[in-house]
Amino acid sequence: MATSLTARDILTMTSEDLRKYVSDFGQDPKSMSKTDMQTWLMEKVVPSEPASPLEITGMPSFVSKLTPELQLQYYLKKRRTKKEFELA
Repeated sequence: MATSLTARDILTMTSEDLRKYVSDFGQDPKSMSKTDMQTWLMEKVVPSEPASPLEITGMPSFVSKLTPELQLQYYLKKRRTKKEFELA
């Protein structure tokens, strides 16, 4: 039942629904805030997936082999360099 929840489901649930699901897992939700319940449920039922590489057209092929964080850094640095070139 609860294992078919998605992150979107958890983030859009009411506090009452969250309490029900948290208690279904055997956790007492009385001392938990809505955010605590959402975080707790996300850790329990939403599978963690590695971030997929960004696909940015016009980027060299080696960029796709970088982690998403490094891809973003590369893209931002390239954009900043391009703006500086245009201003000069």
